[in-house]
Amino acid sequence: MLYRDICKTLSFYMWILVIPLSIPFFIGAYCEWIVGPEVYPQPPAAFAFLLTIGTTVLVGALFWLIGRNRTGHLFRREALLLVLLVYLLTPAIGALPFLFNGTFSNPLDGYFESVSGITTTGATVMQAKKIDPQTKAERPIKVSFVTGAKTTYTYNGTISPVIDPKTHEVLSGLDAVSPALLFWRSLMQWMGGGGIIVLFVAILPALGVGGKILFQTEVTGPSKESMMPQIKETASKLWKIYLGLTICQIILLMVTNDAISLFDAVTISFSTISTGGFTGQNNGIATFNSAYTDWIIVLFMILGSISFSIYFFCMRGKFNRLRDPELRLFLLIILFAVIVATWQLLGSYPFWKAFQFGTFQVISAQTSTGFSTANYDIWPFSVQVLMLILFYVGGMAGSTAGGIKVVRHQTFFRIMLNKIESIYRPDAVRTYRLGNTIIDNRTATTVLCYFMVTASLAIMGTFLLVLDGVDPETGLSTVSCMLNNVGIAFRMGGPTESFAFLSNWGKILSCFWMIAGRLEYFAVLIAFVPAFWRTSY
Repeated sequence: MLYRDICKTLSFYMWILVIPLSIPFFIGAYCEWIVGPEVYPQPPAAFAFLLTIGTTVLVGALFWLIGRNRTGHLFRREALLLVLLVYLLTPAIGALPFLFNGTFSNPLDGYFESVSGITTTGATVMQAKKIDPQTKAERPIKVSFVTGAKTTYTYNGTISPVIDPKTHEVLSGLDAVSPALLFWRSLMQWMGGGGIIVLFVAILPALGVGGKILFQTEVTGPSKESMMPQIKETASKLWKIYLGLTICQIILLMVTNDAISLFDAVTISFSTISTGGFTGQNNGIATFNSAYTDWIIVLFMILGSISFSIYFFCMRGKFNRLRDPELRLFLLIILFAVIVATWQLLGSYPFWKAFQFGTFQVISAQTSTGFSTANYDIWPFSVQVLMLILFYVGGMAGSTAGGIKVVRHQTFFRIMLNKIESIYRPDAVRTYRLGNTIIDNRTATTVLCYFMVTASLAIMGTFLLVLDGVDPETGLSTVSCMLNNVGIAFRMGGPTESFAFLSNWGKILSCFWMIAGRLEYFAVLIAFVPAFWRTSY
């Protein structure tokens, strides 16, 4: 293993990371040093970002010193390890501003929040602290659920309230968090959605063989289609498309809703096109109470879940790509889910509200965005189970969405049909096809293994959370949320709650599941194979 070459490449990555860290620093500086605490009474964050930038530069310098005499060229094993290290180190750097400015006192909370951002999960542990109005002392939060046996959760909030000096209003939850930190959360999702490794490949000098491996590890799906001969060019084109979609959503949100500021439009767009789900308001998207806003977000949640290669080829006039069988099935699943959800919600809402809420929530679930505009935890169980199924369906391969991906379901179905046919026609020669594409045995085996790993992690994860005192419904939906990078769950992980109820052990497990789900398991699981670390094969 060429550890020094990995360190040299990591040093460049750390220095590149200073660029996105500088943006929330300037936002914090504006809020604190230009406008002042009269307008933004939240705890200052500019100095916290300045300390983070300094720490990042020093860490980069340390890596450079270790690998300064190396070429930095990566082979397959080194590239795979680099991807894993980037997804472990980036949240550690991303957590520092939350800790330096005192938003979180528990380092695990900061790391959880950053992992959730980089992996585009959107699960949060930001929860308003409960304060006794008489003694002003913090009181533990108690929530009970009856799921077979009664389960009571007792835990502390994470965000201290802030008093507005002008109105003397008590700001709690996300309202008490610095705008710079809220922007940083959304920016992390945007970087993670576009693929920090893809961005890394696009702007870093040639990485030798490793560059292709980095790209293939980061792009989701069983096959990694390169749109251009050079991986660096492909990554660059992907990011231009990604940026263009983001700008379009920002403009549409501001044009259609006067209540949305530029700050809100940018952070919501970052979280939508990346299918992440962080918002800067306690009530999420429901804060704006606008059908126009909801439908624009629905549109871009879908656009973010479509393979970006389709956009690229359509821009080059190859509209036959719109006949892609995965795209057609993806849209059919959405249509089916919308019809079922609307039908089941008609007893609770008028038709148009049932259609609006049902459409928004099932698309949010399938695309792994995790936004919510209503308390779906009190909806019929049929809709909740449908949402849970959609967690595992996911979007298209090569998109920002999480989940298993539609193409894997198609491949699995074809394998199953061929197996059934082999029972009564054992001598027939078969090939796996998706449209005009032949699925070779290697890809078929990988897809089957992927389903097995997903099922195993979901089962074991649920069991571990139940052992930790979590009720089964919350446990299953929480594991499903983390593995599929969805950001929403049920019961204690529902739209009116957060994941602050998790123990430290539960947060560590969740960080592992989020990273594993984002890298589609295998890039993480190889680290547990002893042969991977040997110097010779």
